[in-house]
Amino acid sequence: MKEGKTFRRPGLMAMALFLLLCSSCETASDTSSPNFLDVEAHKAFVQGDLVRARELDLRGLSLSPENADLMNNLAVVQSRLGHEKAALKLLEKAHRIAPGNSEILLNLARVELKNGHEEEALRVARILVEQEEWPVGFRTLMGKIEIDFHHDREAHIYLHEAHDRHPNNPLVLTYLGIVHDRLGMAKEAKKNFEEALARNPSPRLRRAVTALLHHLGAGHKARQKSQNPPLTP
Repeated sequence: MKEGKTFRRPGLMAMALFLLLCSSCETASDTSSPNFLDVEAHKAFVQGDLVRARELDLRGLSLSPENADLMNNLAVVQSRLGHEKAALKLLEKAHRIAPGNSEILLNLARVELKNGHEEEALRVARILVEQEEWPVGFRTLMGKIEIDFHHDREAHIYLHEAHDRHPNNPLVLTYLGIVHDRLGMAKEAKKNFEEALARNPSPRLRRAVTALLHHLGAGHKARQKSQNPPLTP
């Protein structure tokens, strides 16, 4: 199964072409079109201004209320802002409009998982499994879902494939370390966690990986103690 190159937002080339087009016909209608607002929302999203990105996406949807791509984009922003219920509602509607859209399905599975709906996340993810091309990030998500269901060997397969494609991704390395630990491969797990820390993860992920390393070390010491009990006089 090959991994399709899907994006949440227009690519840089598409954005540049659109901006060139806008510069050649500067009218009031151009700057209020859904496409223009989507490009501006993407710029705000990349810059980390999620509130402005949401505002621009909402304006775009007010002009094109049945646009599934805009709903998907807005859902990503809402999820980043911690508004998971709003994100889920948008993605469910977008999925009804465009049921075969792999990017929408991927984000729907992600948000279902974040909302604690593991069974529903797995159901949605399995729709993607049947597609000819998998969107970027699918293997990582599927690995996480399989971890949650304690399907460790299945998770191992997905995460190894994800690691082959994204060897420097600290999240992939973290999930792979968890699976290696569960499979009794402590050395590999330690290496994964240390590599994840070396890849400059977010502060939240760094704290989680540090805790996992501490847990791994504590477990190793406990096993050594049980295998080598102290001598009694």
